[in-house]
Amino acid sequence: MEQYFKTMDESYRSKNYPDHSVFKAYEKTLKKKSPAAFIIMGIFMAGGLAGLIWAIGKTLGFSKDGNSDMVPIGIGLSIFFLIITLLFLVVLIILTKDLKKNTDDWIRQSAKAGGCSEGEIRDFDRQAMEADSLILNHLGPIKSAFTGQKNGILTKDYICLYSNDFPNVMKVSGITGAYLTDNTYSVNVGKTTKQAHYLTISLVNENKNTICAETSKESGMALQELLKNRRPEIDTANGAVLSVEDVRRM
Repeated sequence: MEQYFKTMDESYRSKNYPDHSVFKAYEKTLKKKSPAAFIIMGIFMAGGLAGLIWAIGKTLGFSKDGNSDMVPIGIGLSIFFLIITLLFLVVLIILTKDLKKNTDDWIRQSAKAGGCSEGEIRDFDRQAMEADSLILNHLGPIKSAFTGQKNGILTKDYICLYSNDFPNVMKVSGITGAYLTDNTYSVNVGKTTKQAHYLTISLVNENKNTICAETSKESGMALQELLKNRRPEIDTANGAVLSVEDVRRM
């Protein structure tokens, strides 16, 4: 069990949470990463816009030359590049909105995700920095660095699981289920599409809120055991790996 959990010491705290706040750390990380994200999205959007201008020019040229068979192809290309341009424009708008958010905004978002009040999230943020809170090592340092999965935090009253780098918090006293969950996504291999799998630990509370994090099976089972020690009525499906649909029905 010790390889999956360790106490919050000053070294870990100062490295990962120098302001003694989970949400201030998230806000700083987001602002640090945003310039690169803006550049990448801007390049893709500019490429889409250039393609749109080129496709419109080609379509007009086909029409002017009386090449009616090629006009639908030109229109199709124009629509394609228009969708690409709008897609990356939407992403840029979302990034801009996120950058305008402050710590209080992120606390409100986390409260909504985990079915907590803002006061409870602030209470978690305080408890997380205390010496008796536990760091949850879901994947180990190498795979965590590869996948970007951050370690969770278990305090006296709350648990925090990171999903897409965002800290989602839930009260331990409200958890009704802790399930190992099989997730799938599509991967193109040559000319075929295959299903790839990854495992998460999914926590469900009495209000049917769900938070999750990618995990190894061993770490996920260790967390299930730890949570059941605190709250025996938590359902774990006896450690079975469930589908996402099964968890949604719980």
